[in-house]
Amino acid sequence: MSSDARFGSRFEIDDATRVCVVSLAGKFDPEAVDDLHPQVQELVRAGYRKFVFDMSGVGHIGSMGLRLLVGLANQVKGDGSVVLCDLTDGVRSVIEVTRINQVLPTFASRTEAVGAVRGGK
Repeated sequence: MSSDARFGSRFEIDDATRVCVVSLAGKFDPEAVDDLHPQVQELVRAGYRKFVFDMSGVGHIGSMGLRLLVGLANQVKGDGSVVLCDLTDGVRSVIEVTRINQVLPTFASRTEAVGAVRGGK
């Protein structure tokens, strides 16, 4: 993926399980955060607390992207969860170096991640 790829997001919402899968693509930079944050907050206000972020299309994640994810995890802590799946090598490296993986569980596949949040609170 090109490092200058435009950011995109796709939301898949399962009303029965109250799980939101958010597929991200491109650079997860401050501009992307400005785009994504209000959408995620709208879901939180609507009562959604279980989020899976599919990172398979993300070529770069910056500090603001990390902040959004950790902030959301703190916001839903206790009655929900935020997990990541399908990390690209570059994103995995950033997640591991910053130790964000100690706050945000990571999974190899979307199926595993969705299963983990469904089984949680």
